[in-house]
Amino acid sequence: MQGAAFRRATAGAESYAKDPERLRKLLLEAREKINHIPRGPFAETWPYLMAMIRLIRAYDKGEYRDISSENLHLVVAALIYFVSPFDLIPDSVPIFGHLDDALVVRLAVKSVGVDLDTFMAWETSKV
Repeated sequence: MQGAAFRRATAGAESYAKDPERLRKLLLEAREKINHIPRGPFAETWPYLMAMIRLIRAYDKGEYRDISSENLHLVVAALIYFVSPFDLIPDSVPIFGHLDDALVVRLAVKSVGVDLDTFMAWETSKV
C-alpha cells in the first residue's frame, strides 16, 4: 500500500494505538462515516471493515489482544485512511470518492485477514 495519504496514516497508527483517547476518537469517526457511505465499493470487505472497528474497540477496552502490534497498526492505519477527508480521492467526489478507501480496506484485509478471522471467531465464542 503506497501513497502519501496512506504513509501518513501508517506513520500515525502507532501513536493512535498507544493513546486511548485518540483511538476512541478514531472509532467514533469510523462509526459515523459508515452510517453515511455507500456500501457498494465495500461490498466484499464490509464485514471485515466492521470487524476492524470492533477489533479496535475490543483492543481499546483491553478485551482482545491476540494481534501483533504490526497488524494492529495496519488495522489502525486503514481506519485512519478510511476516516481521513484528505486521501487520494476525496470522499466528496461522486461515485469514486470511496473507491480508494475501499481499496485500502481490501489491501489491509489481504494482510491481516487471518487476524480478523481469528478475532471474529473469538467474538462468536464469547456469546
